[in-house]
Amino acid sequence: MNPQEISIPVPWGHIAAKTWGHSSDARVLCLHGIQDNCGTFDKLIPLLRRGFYFVCIDTPGHGHSSHYPSGFRVTTECYVLAIKRVVDHLQWDRFKCIGHSMGGMIASQFTSMYPEHITSLVMIDSAGPVPVFPQDSTKWLRTVLDGLLTIEKKVASGSPPSYTREQAVDVLMTKRPSKLTKNSAEVLIKRSLAERPGGRYSFTMDQRLKVPYQQMFSPIQHLALVNSIRCPVLMLRATDNPIQKTPAVKLSRKIYKSNPNVRVVKVNGNHDVHLNEPEKIADLINTFLLQSERSKL
Repeated sequence: MNPQEISIPVPWGHIAAKTWGHSSDARVLCLHGIQDNCGTFDKLIPLLRRGFYFVCIDTPGHGHSSHYPSGFRVTTECYVLAIKRVVDHLQWDRFKCIGHSMGGMIASQFTSMYPEHITSLVMIDSAGPVPVFPQDSTKWLRTVLDGLLTIEKKVASGSPPSYTREQAVDVLMTKRPSKLTKNSAEVLIKRSLAERPGGRYSFTMDQRLKVPYQQMFSPIQHLALVNSIRCPVLMLRATDNPIQKTPAVKLSRKIYKSNPNVRVVKVNGNHDVHLNEPEKIADLINTFLLQSERSKL
């Protein structure tokens, strides 16, 4: 499929992306998870059907894309607007979307805001944004604002840690809540590091990504967003992900299930099943993409 690199101009710099397939084919936009990059789809896309044009972007602050200007918290609203800029630049009208984790949340919110664009949506182990109850809103917002100020002070106080390439792979594997295989970590590392003097490397991701990025939606607001989704949605839920069993995520999943367009399917694997074991979900996605294409005929 011969992946190609492209760069999309935005007011603060550029958004980097990797494309697979031919631009004349049916279009699919792919969005990665928090602190990842578009390499997260490198092992899945070769298993998907030909006849689709996949554009996988590094969302702002990730991979090879420019960071947002400093001084504010980055939220899903920022990312949704970035996606709209990408879509407008590519001059896409109707397309499909695949999102993993945070990418699924961004895609879901984009689909709510711009339903005329999305013909079908795949969410890989994603069930958010998690609602914030009104009685928790003050404490929640105070926590994220203080978190942002703490990160800013830390960044201003010195240069980022540096590692050998092997150490960077180990850091990615050990600090990630889910279990990445070494091969998967090496795939992500390719777009995650900047070279420093002496053969050392540092991670390039925007440190603000360590602060919660979700907007403060109540359950009722979240329900209104999800009910605005008009296209078919395939929500793949990984069985080996403890977060999926928390009350907040269960509530979010219940909200999605209230939309008749959403189908939830359990898959064996952890949060990074698409990268560690892509063969476990490839057939499900292929069938879903093919069905959505046939429905257009």
